[in-house]
Amino acid sequence: MLEMLETILSLLFVVLAIFYTSWIALFFYPTNKDKNLRDVVFQNISIIIPAHNEERFILNTIKSVLSARYPRGREIIVVNDRSTDRTEEIVREISAKNMRVRIYNTEKHSGKAAAINLGIKKARNDIIISLDADSEVEDEALIKIVKPFSERGAGAVSGIVRAKDGRNPLIWFQDFEYLLSSGWRFIFNKINGTYFFPGFGAFRKTALEEIGGFSKDTLSEDLDIGIRLKKAGYGLVMSDATIYTRVPETPKGLIKQRIRWGIGTIQVMKKHSDVIFNRKYGVVGLYCIPTQIYWYVYGFLYLPIVSYQIFGGYLESFAAHKNYLSLEVAKYFFSWFSVYGMIEYTYKSFIGTYSMDLAFFTLLIMFSLYMLYNILMMLKFSKPKIRFLFVIFFLFPYYLIILCLLVVSCLYNIYNPMNSNRWEKSI
Repeated sequence: MLEMLETILSLLFVVLAIFYTSWIALFFYPTNKDKNLRDVVFQNISIIIPAHNEERFILNTIKSVLSARYPRGREIIVVNDRSTDRTEEIVREISAKNMRVRIYNTEKHSGKAAAINLGIKKARNDIIISLDADSEVEDEALIKIVKPFSERGAGAVSGIVRAKDGRNPLIWFQDFEYLLSSGWRFIFNKINGTYFFPGFGAFRKTALEEIGGFSKDTLSEDLDIGIRLKKAGYGLVMSDATIYTRVPETPKGLIKQRIRWGIGTIQVMKKHSDVIFNRKYGVVGLYCIPTQIYWYVYGFLYLPIVSYQIFGGYLESFAAHKNYLSLEVAKYFFSWFSVYGMIEYTYKSFIGTYSMDLAFFTLLIMFSLYMLYNILMMLKFSKPKIRFLFVIFFLFPYYLIILCLLVVSCLYNIYNPMNSNRWEKSI
């Protein structure tokens, strides 16, 4: 039994080691430098902000868009998806003072996709930017996200999403996770593998109209739109345009958000199953999407094994001897849930306390590559922050929770399929 579990773990770690090796190699893969900014022809833009119960954030979101640098005209279209708070009132007050801001209401609470589609119909310009209503753009973000349309003939351009700063440690973990996700998309973009537009994306209006706008049949319209544009033959790229978004501040909010994301991803994969391992769609079908799917497979296999290791070890070494809570027990769980445990395990393996078997070597290689990847992404997309050292040190339990929510969302989708695109706040 134990040998079988070790074999499964070794295989899982080998696959992850291959992934991390490829991502690190691609990180250093050279690409053509962007053209000089003066060579770019900027167009007027329409920024669409779908909003549902965003009274806490909508004012700052609009202010950030209005104050961001951009050399041409802009219009801001807020689509109020039947909010029950003061969202509409706040936007109308702004609109009355600034002609660049307009607001429209959906006929009923229809969801983000429907709200964006209404905004597309009302937009006057060919470049459409979609922005979440609880986000703030960096000063150069509009320039950076529009620039590739001129340079690379893109049909759509994605941006970078970071978590808005806060003192809540849960926000720190999410921000680091967003940072790693941006790095993942940055790497794929180097090999023409962009297909995901989370929270902040720019699109040619003609491209959106050709494919019928955003689809309302999944909970991940930002993933679905990228694959549909890819199928239609449009070039998709990623920029370094950055926004800072509000993220869940409570465990309940995080659970609700991630289950929704997980269900939405499964819906999109089922809808576009013809893309998976299809050479017609290049690296997106052969490499990028399969990599994303692997995390579901990994979660189903890894979580039961690691849970058995953690709690089985506790029961055998402590609970069986009626030592339920002590400093030794605290040290045991501290070792499991921090980087210290991996360091201790490696040291004791080398001095002979533990056997240096295949599972040990595959884990050590995978962990070393994983840490190198984390450091590279942190240095690429963020200024060094002390809090990230804390996050990296205790990332394992957060990582287990996210994996668990992936598995739960998969099971939930099997037994209770959801077809509504409507969204609620997950704060």
